[in-house]
Amino acid sequence: MGNSNNSSKSGAISNLLRKIGVFAKEKPTLFAVIIVAGVFSMLFVTYESLHLTSTPTFCGTCHKDTETGPGAEFYTWEKNVHSFANVGCIDCHGAPGIVGYVKAKMGGLYDLYGEVVLSKEEKLEVLSKPVNDLSYAEKLVPNDWCLVCHSDADNKRIRDSHFMSAFGVKMRLVDGVVNPDFRKEKGLPDIMTDAMPTINISHDNHVNSLGLSCMSCHQGVAHGGEFSNKTKMETCFTCHDQERAKNPDIIAPKNEDCASCHSLVVEQQEGSLLEAHGVAKTPPSMMVDVGVYGADNCSSCHTDAFTPPTKAVCGETCHGDGVSYESIFDDTRKNYDERKKPLDILLIKFYKERGKMTAEQIAAFNQFKYYHNIIASDASKGIHNGDLADITFDKADEIANKLSSSLGINTEAN
Repeated sequence: MGNSNNSSKSGAISNLLRKIGVFAKEKPTLFAVIIVAGVFSMLFVTYESLHLTSTPTFCGTCHKDTETGPGAEFYTWEKNVHSFANVGCIDCHGAPGIVGYVKAKMGGLYDLYGEVVLSKEEKLEVLSKPVNDLSYAEKLVPNDWCLVCHSDADNKRIRDSHFMSAFGVKMRLVDGVVNPDFRKEKGLPDIMTDAMPTINISHDNHVNSLGLSCMSCHQGVAHGGEFSNKTKMETCFTCHDQERAKNPDIIAPKNEDCASCHSLVVEQQEGSLLEAHGVAKTPPSMMVDVGVYGADNCSSCHTDAFTPPTKAVCGETCHGDGVSYESIFDDTRKNYDERKKPLDILLIKFYKERGKMTAEQIAAFNQFKYYHNIIASDASKGIHNGDLADITFDKADEIANKLSSSLGINTEAN
């Protein structure tokens, strides 16, 4: 019975092939068109399947928790600036170039296998590894996968040594990144050559001279649940203390030398912070007049690096009995938060409209981001220099109003 069935199938296949051969001879042009159409259809289906399974939304079908931590990768990514810049999961979790893309897709098959066969506890253990193990995080997202977007020289090096697309087809954002055009269009500094806008730090020294990874300071850069990942001071101090114990002569600033890194605060108090953007130097803060600013005098108000001054401390030490100043302290910080809130909302709205912006609107948006970044980075909320804070807000408001008007965004809804 088995041989009879096999013979029947073999005969059917032979008969089908014979008919195809006859059709090809009788209508060769139509046959060629059908073959070409079939090939292109297969390629199209393959392309669309790869594209569909490369989107953050697809990743979110498994990483679907809505709290910070393992399992909530899609949720935390959505809240991060990378998502608003259209940087997807596979842009960071796959090496630049077509080979890196293919390897990332193959790795995705292993992830799919784990999603099917592993228990929830086992999956959470796997997802916790890059959070708890720095060396694993460094392997998961090596430096080049960050530097391709954030450095001009490294972008060129990576592009020169990788096939960034196949036949001109780019499957993701990162493979089309060409600096400095991409970086400037996004309003990003070259982290290896440009001064950082809110803190004095050399990425070139840390990465190229000291051999640190991006993850050494920015572990969880897109999955911490915050809009923008800022290196925690504890991370800096821990590393510096460990290295200083090995070699007291390391060039890292002392922990109490605040102004070496926090140059923004010094420039705020001096009134010179916005000069680089064409804003005239403002009168210095009263703190300059009494000498409680700069590298040697931060301790006048800050008892240690991690304890912000309280209104009571300020009032008791310099501002009389503290009764009147406590009200000024509270009002200053409250007003700061009230002015900042609508700008935070507009920042997100602008990011969502970014793909529709003209070159002129993009330039205005990048200006707005600069002033918003200064505002967001002032932990004193106007205490360091209230006059300069007001000017910074005024500049941000002015740009935001013009940009909102040109984009048809209703600012009253904020």
